[in-house]
Amino acid sequence: MTAALPARTWRPPRARWAGVAAVAVLWAGVGASVVRSGLPLAGALPLSRMAGDDRSSWLFGPALVVAAVLFLAWCTDVVRRHPVDLAFTVLMVAGMLGQMVAGIVPIGPEGSSDPVHVSAALLLGISIPVFLWRFAATQPTGPWRRTATRLFALQAAATVVGIGLSQAHVAPLAEILPALAFHLWVVVVTLHDPVAPGQPTSPNAANRVGIRSS
Repeated sequence: MTAALPARTWRPPRARWAGVAAVAVLWAGVGASVVRSGLPLAGALPLSRMAGDDRSSWLFGPALVVAAVLFLAWCTDVVRRHPVDLAFTVLMVAGMLGQMVAGIVPIGPEGSSDPVHVSAALLLGISIPVFLWRFAATQPTGPWRRTATRLFALQAAATVVGIGLSQAHVAPLAEILPALAFHLWVVVVTLHDPVAPGQPTSPNAANRVGIRSS
């Protein structure tokens, strides 16, 4: 008789490159929407107005939603590979859900602003610098933590500049600058290997290794 094979333990698929894919989807969708709608990047209308333009609505909203789903998948990989706390996870998930809602619920025609869309967009904008701060704060002391802290500082500065541009009625650039800083962080975190190959990739992983070896 042949020995029975041990049962396989289900493990969620790894999504290391989902964040980079989200960045690509988002900028492809937003870029194509700008080209089709002719929205001036130095104008007063925010990017979200393209969701109400028949020439770009079928691109803009879906790009936000698909990118948000990919970012949520990528968040699981960040948690798997990096030492992060619950606050980081909750804030990132909340922010990406905000992006998803903003993509589903249009801001409305010019001269009006849907409160659900505005609230979701504010949640996204506020959460990003905060969860970048939480990420930096939970990294081990050393060069990588300094890099994460600099990326948070860049995000915070871009957010402040974005607020200033919004006050100056340059809405598209007010949204683009913080997004660029966030997406740079996504790429850098994706490329970073926090531990040597074969070592546990997070405190949770280390605990699981200890349990299996005991």
